[in-house]
Amino acid sequence: MASHQFICFLAMISLMIINISANKACHPDDLKGLNDFKAGIHSDTSGRLSKWIGQDCCNWPGISCNSTTNRVVEIYLPGHYVSGDDESPNFVSSRMSGSISPSISLLTSLEVIDLNKLVGLTGQIPESIGVLKNLKELNLQTNQLSSTIPESVFTLTSLTTLNLENNHLTGEISENIGNLQALQKLFLSNNSFTGKIPVSITKLHSISTIHLEENQLVGEIQLPLSPAAQWPLIKTLALDNNALTGAIPDSIGYLTTLSSLSISNNQLTGPIPSSLGNIKQLQILKVNNNNLSVEMLPTTICGLTELSVLYVSQNKIHGPLPGCLSSFKYLLDVDVPFKRTATLPMGVHKQQQ
Repeated sequence: MASHQFICFLAMISLMIINISANKACHPDDLKGLNDFKAGIHSDTSGRLSKWIGQDCCNWPGISCNSTTNRVVEIYLPGHYVSGDDESPNFVSSRMSGSISPSISLLTSLEVIDLNKLVGLTGQIPESIGVLKNLKELNLQTNQLSSTIPESVFTLTSLTTLNLENNHLTGEISENIGNLQALQKLFLSNNSFTGKIPVSITKLHSISTIHLEENQLVGEIQLPLSPAAQWPLIKTLALDNNALTGAIPDSIGYLTTLSSLSISNNQLTGPIPSSLGNIKQLQILKVNNNNLSVEMLPTTICGLTELSVLYVSQNKIHGPLPGCLSSFKYLLDVDVPFKRTATLPMGVHKQQQ
């Protein structure tokens, strides 16, 4: 009798071990997707991928899983990261070389892909990435990715952050970007994008940050055309160092939540719109190195008392600067014609021309 009970006990223990092992094992699709990703990377100075061993991928470095489904929800392998504990943090700078495997699409529960500042990722962004309908954050900045942005990226309607800046991406920015209605942060700067800014970008009503600087974009600045269609959460709009033409739209005044506007080093013409005075929270205003032509800065700029940076030089500004600038207590950095700097507060840093 005792022997029978002991055998039953061993059987129960064996079943428990099997269940625990089964619970720890990754979903087969997740496991294959991650192993194929690892195979596509031929150099990893951090050594994180060398620890991707076995089938318990939820405990691999840089991988997070849903506690209920055990599916992988996050790949977090940035080039700069902190290792160690809170008491003895170790700040690590690393790089990976290789390409992103199309098999990443097998991880269908992914919400975050963060491979930023790995420096050495090359090739194209896989078209198959479009099947990851739960993806909220795609951060591939500061690598060597090339070709165009796959159209499938613009079907990822759960995306809140799209960061592809500092790569070698080319082609036009698709009008289908307007499909990303949940998008809050858009970083496409320092690539080689051409063509016009898509009109559909004005439909991104959740957007707070737009960085399109350091590209080869042409045409006019695209902004919402009415208060009802505005970007109600916009904080940063950076379009500098392109080849944009036309006037600064008067509708810029609808962006009342804007804190930073950078449109310098383009080919913009016409006046500086008086509607800028509506943007009471504006702290950074850079319109230098264009072909703007005004008798003087609009007096409505006197309402921008939060300004800390003001760049307006290398335009055709004929009259004096508004005297109100001398009372701007936060104004620290300016780029204006030197012959007009007398109206500026003491202690302001003046850019060399």
